[in-house]
Amino acid sequence: MKIKSKRLIVLWLGVVLAVAACASQQPLVTIGPSTGETAIHIDAGNFKFEPNNLQAYKGDVLVLKIENISGTGHNFTIKNPAGGTIQSVPLTPKETTTVKVDLSETGTYEFYCDKPFHAAFGMKGRIEVIQAP
Repeated sequence: MKIKSKRLIVLWLGVVLAVAACASQQPLVTIGPSTGETAIHIDAGNFKFEPNNLQAYKGDVLVLKIENISGTGHNFTIKNPAGGTIQSVPLTPKETTTVKVDLSETGTYEFYCDKPFHAAFGMKGRIEVIQAP
């Protein structure tokens, strides 16, 4: 391999790591507690979900209205605190998809786009579920 191509690979990896490091969680949005379902609007854009840092209470049911505001297809995958996939749904460009999530246990529910590199570039988030007061 030529030195020039090695330098290009190192530069590309540096850019990838820098972009991934810049992808951070947004300010915490607290939801509930509720006695029924709570609707939350989430924008899915190029390499981000907004909001992506939510807190809710055990027993809440969230109805996530996920609007893909980009012109690219994405995905919304959410896992329970044990790491099992709850749902994985495609997000069609310029459309809104509804995902209902029953928060039946405390812990962190991670969500992300499963398209190659999207989560690494910041298209991910979390719902921290705590015990109701």
